[in-house]
Amino acid sequence: MTAAYRLKGIGWFGSCVAVVLGFYLVSLQVAAERKKLDDVNVRIQTAERDIRALETEFDTRANLVQLEKWNGDTLALTAPIAGQFVGDEAQLASLDVTRGPATGAVQTAALLVPSQPAPVVPLPDAAPTQTAAAAKPNAPAPVVRLAKVDLPKPQVVKAVSERVVATKTPKPAPIATVRTAAAVAKVRPEAVAMLDRQLLSDTTLGDILKGAKSESRRRR
Repeated sequence: MTAAYRLKGIGWFGSCVAVVLGFYLVSLQVAAERKKLDDVNVRIQTAERDIRALETEFDTRANLVQLEKWNGDTLALTAPIAGQFVGDEAQLASLDVTRGPATGAVQTAALLVPSQPAPVVPLPDAAPTQTAAAAKPNAPAPVVRLAKVDLPKPQVVKAVSERVVATKTPKPAPIATVRTAAAVAKVRPEAVAMLDRQLLSDTTLGDILKGAKSESRRRR
């Protein structure tokens, strides 16, 4: 029993060691992958920096004419010569910047590209005329002739006299005539009514009604 118990303890210890070693190996693998990822990121940054440098160089070479134009107009820069380089710091410290160039020093020519040719301004036409006039001072003055222009004669406008046309206003009718016409207009309907009454008396109307009734009975 004691030997079995001991073997059992050794087995548990071995299993624990195996689990710990497994976790350790996993962590090592993760660290290795992370290192690879960092290397890839560094390479990407380097490639991007190289791409930017190449793009800048391409743009500079494409705009070389413009740069030369700016150098000729404003910057006026030239390439350094061999005499501008020194061997050590002592020679650099011994340089006197305030002193002008030595006599007989070699001067280098710089290529300056002008930005735009100067425009040619044409001279006015008045100068040749004045020169010709000055060359011949005794020339006779030109004769100026006045041309006659026939102007149209002014037209006389006659005023038209206005004529006043007198209109005849109708005279008012006399008052007596108006009254007579009004009286006649009143009398006429009264006379017609009296005449109707005389023609159509009560007996006449009764006879007419009786005759109408008798005729209606006969028809039935």
